Parts: sequence; C-alpha cells; structure tokens
Amino acid sequence: MNKKKYYIHVLSILLISLITVVVACSSKKKVVLVEIGEDKLYLHDFEKEYMKTINNIDTARNKSMEEKRDFLNLLIKFRLKVKDARERGLLESPEIQQDLNEYKKNFISTFLIDKEVVEPNIKKLYERKKYEIRASHILVNLSQTPSLEDSLKAYQKAEDILKRLENEPFENVAMSMSDDKTAQQNGGDLYYFTGGMTVAEFEDAVYNLNVGEITKEPVRTMFGLHIVKLTDKQKRNDGIRASHILIQDKKDSLGNIIDSMATYNRTKEILDRIKNGEDFGALAKELSEDPGSKEKGGDLGFFDRRRMVQPFDSAAFSLEVGEVSDIVRTPFGFHIIKLMEIKEYSPFDEQVETLKSEFKRGNMFKTAYAEYLTQAREDYNFKIDPSGLKFLISKFDSTNTLSAAKLDSVFTGEDRKIVLATYNDGQVTVEDMVQYLNTNREFASNAPNTRTIVRIIEGSVDMPLLSMIAIEEDIEDDEDYLKLLTDYEDGLLTFKIDQEELWSKIKITDEEMKKYYDEHQGEFTIKENGEDKVSPFENVKSSISSTLQQVKFKEMEQAYIDRLKQKYPVVIHDEVLTQAFVEEE
Repeated sequence: MNKKKYYIHVLSILLISLITVVVACSSKKKVVLVEIGEDKLYLHDFEKEYMKTINNIDTARNKSMEEKRDFLNLLIKFRLKVKDARERGLLESPEIQQDLNEYKKNFISTFLIDKEVVEPNIKKLYERKKYEIRASHILVNLSQTPSLEDSLKAYQKAEDILKRLENEPFENVAMSMSDDKTAQQNGGDLYYFTGGMTVAEFEDAVYNLNVGEITKEPVRTMFGLHIVKLTDKQKRNDGIRASHILIQDKKDSLGNIIDSMATYNRTKEILDRIKNGEDFGALAKELSEDPGSKEKGGDLGFFDRRRMVQPFDSAAFSLEVGEVSDIVRTPFGFHIIKLMEIKEYSPFDEQVETLKSEFKRGNMFKTAYAEYLTQAREDYNFKIDPSGLKFLISKFDSTNTLSAAKLDSVFTGEDRKIVLATYNDGQVTVEDMVQYLNTNREFASNAPNTRTIVRIIEGSVDMPLLSMIAIEEDIEDDEDYLKLLTDYEDGLLTFKIDQEELWSKIKITDEEMKKYYDEHQGEFTIKENGEDKVSPFENVKSSISSTLQQVKFKEMEQAYIDRLKQKYPVVIHDEVLTQAFVEEE
C-alpha cells in the first residue's frame, strides 16, 4: 500500500470533517477521560471524534466497551504523535507551511459558506423535519428555458386549473389535467414526505400551507408549474421498528395469482390466533413466508417512512406500540404487522452531521448557495464589461462544447489581460476565467453561448468575493475556524511524523521477502490449466514487500508510541469511558 494512502486510511477515522457545527455545551466537556502528560482529553471530545466515524448516535450507544476502547487507543496514538511533532517544531517546516497556505485559500471560503449558508439552513431543515406532510399536486409541464409562447400556454393552463378547483374535487381535476402521468392512478397524491426530500420552491410552498389549503398561484420548479394541496401534516419520528407475518400469494406458471381467498383466509386464521393471545414472534417463526425476517420472529428492524410499499407503510405508521394491524394487502401478499418500537425525533445536536450531509447533497443547498452568491455580487457591485463579453463571444465556437476549446491556444498573453468584469477593488480578467475553467468542469459539456459565458464570468469572481467577505467578517479569528485549522495541522503533522520516524526507516531485504515467500506459499497459489500452482517469487515480490512494510510499520509505530508514553505518561479513566454516549439526566 502507498505510504500516503496508508496514512490517510489510519487517519480517516480521526480527522475532523472539513466543516463541523460545534456540538452544544455539555457537562461532559469537564469530565477527563484521558491524561496525556499535562494535556487532557475530555469525554465530550471523545464522543465528538467517535461520532465522525459512524455519524449515528444509536449506533454509537450500541458499541461495545471493547470497540470504544479500540477507538480511544487510536485517538491517544494520534494525540501523542501530534504532541511530539509540535514540541519538535515540525509545524514550521517549509513543506507543511506551503500545504497550510494552499489549504487556507479554499478553506476560509468553505468555512464562510458553511457558517452563513449551511448552518442556518440545517436549523430550518431540522424544524421542518419535525413534521411529515402529505400533499397532492397537479403538474403543468414547462421546460427550464421555455419560449415566450410556451410560458404563456403553461400559465394559462395553470389558471384554468385553479378556476376548476373552485368547484371540483382536487383529485378529479388532477386526473384530467395533470401532466404527471401517475395522477391517473393516484389523483395527484404524493404521499408523505418531509423536509429535504423535494426541491426548495415546492417545499417552501407546501410548508406554508394549512391542511386543506391549495396554493393560490402556480409554484415554479425545474419540473414545471405545480398547483399544490396540503392534505395532512403530523409530527414525525426518526423511524419505527415493526414485525410482520407474510403469507405470500400463490401463483401459476404464468405468474398469475391463484386462490387469493384461500390465502386471505389462512392469514385471517393467524390473525385470530394472535387476537386470542398467541405470541406474535412465535407464530412468525412458524408460519411467516418472508425468509428475511421469519427466523427473527418477523422483526424488520427500524425503517423510515416511504421505505416500504405504500399499503404496508400506511398501516405500520398508523399503529401504536404493541398494536397489531388488520390484514394488509401488498404486491407481495397478505401481511399482519405489529409495531414494536418508535424512535423519537432526535435533538438537533445529535443530528447535526446527518443534517449537514443531507442538506449539502440536495438541491436546497445549490439554491441557497446560488442566492448567497447572487447577493454577494450585488453587494460588491459586480458588473460584467460588455466589451469583455463581446470579446469572449468572438473567441469561442458556439457550435462546439467548451471541452473542445483549447484554452491555452485560444488566448494570447495580451488577451489574458482583458477585463471581463469589475467589482469593489477588483476585476475579473480572461486569465482569471481560464484558471476557473481549468479547475471547474461544470461547463465542459456546454456550448459557449452568451448565457453560458455569463455564468462562467460570474463563477470566476465567486472565490475572490468569498475571500473578501471572509476577511471583512474576521473569519480568521473565529474560534471554530481556528479549531478546524488546528485539526488540519494535526493531520499534516502526523503524516510528517509517520514519514520521518517510521516509513523512511523501513528497509525490506530480498532475504526477508524470500523467507516470507517460503513460509506462506499457500497465499500465492494460482490456477493454471485447472491445477493449483504457486506463483513465482518474482511475480509476488511487490505484494510481499507491501505486506512486510505494513508489519514493520506497526512494530516500529508501537515502539515509538511506547517511547512517547514514557515521555508523556498516559492515564486512562476507564470508569469515565463507560459513560460514553450515556444520555445525561
């Protein structure tokens, strides 16, 4: 394994995510888990680091003491290396300083976006996800770049729909007028969903409705125009655990269901036995035809809304804990469902990382980020120079994609000085645009028409603007920013320590490799003409070398860590570790 890859593998479970929302204050910040020389590792810090590896509080609570102790040992090892590296002044090495300076250029703007776009929105997302809503919609198709005629037609159709809804049931109008083909079967019903599961414009509109209300005007999204009705809104949980007994449909050789009534009656007999007091789990083991859950007494584990087919989902989520459903028909057959447990909606602090990840993957982040940048350009008086735009249009071939353009040959040295846009105390040149395109492939498949070129010029100014805002807002003095920067420094330091103390000193001789080969020939067998043969030594030398390097690394690392523990005595408070992830009263 490549040395740097090995380092990344080891540290991946330790290094902090680039941007982290600070976990709320807790008394656990004052409880010392480990003493490393004069330094202290608090229980709160251990929990926070552990959560980065699993990102699920329930999983963390279910981890064994052995698993927690293994992670703690990794964390101690990491802290010891960092402590040694800092005391030896390795942070001042030219290569680390160069890496840090490069990192800061992008990190400061990333941190700014996290603080001003992500954090406010995940709080809003958290509040919305407290509820699940059910809505119906009527869709009018309209492309993202429509002609004037298409727009007029679409909006006129939407107006006609709204007029009909004054006197007709929503589902009837949806079935006859919606461009969503599924409306023919469901009357426009979208079933239950929650925050973050649809595009921002649609979600904003539906969350502002009261149950039974219809939007007063069409909602524009990337899919077209929507008329939306909110049909239900209720408090949401983080999932349920249910068990079921499945009696499958019997089918003939053509896949047609046969004797459905007999299957139903058999299911009803089981339901009657449950109602008469027989154990649900025992009956599931005996009679259920779901091989995946049968041996577990029908237990399906925890699942979220919309994970199961809709009839099953509707029945399961309407039950109380311990309650057994009536017979539920699905495409798989007949089910009897018992609700075992409800996972209550978790506090914000426990969901921060999950919310961040969910938000940044979705369209809402793109929308919020774009809005923030648009406002920044306005605040800093960003203006595209018409002559610069005209110059670019003349240089690009609009019949080809941008990926076909050879930027290094398209523009001369003088061309690269041409100003494309200006903003407060700054300007965007052709050179800035070329550098932006060299690192951003978003527009590679686009034709360089006027609209695309304008977006590219706007994109070229985004990073400089974000850096200016970050400086004006004193981000470099922000406590969270400094903590994250320190974490990045620690990662660089441990890599340098691994290189200088360990990898650079590992030497593997041919004799050692040959000895390993002779003692482990069973690991190198290959098939040749249907027979097992041992691969020649020369063919597996690199693999053996890599294996021996890993072995020596671990041995040398342990010896190094033992020396550090002599220098910085380590005291672990095991009784404190038992309190990890235990909920505070």
